[in-house]
Amino acid sequence: MRKLIDLMKESQNCKRIMIGHRPENGIAGNLYESLGFHSVSEGLIDGEVVRLLRCK
Repeated sequence: MRKLIDLMKESQNCKRIMIGHRPENGIAGNLYESLGFHSVSEGLIDGEVVRLLRCK
């Protein structure tokens, strides 16, 4: 996953990467946090925790 993120960050047009996961999936949440993703809001959006990573 790190390699994919690095490729996306190298793109001229990539400003941010957004990803979502179910709140009960703590493993996914920990993985995304370790890669630098931050929660977008305190609440759920369409039943998911939405996370954001800025590319630039």
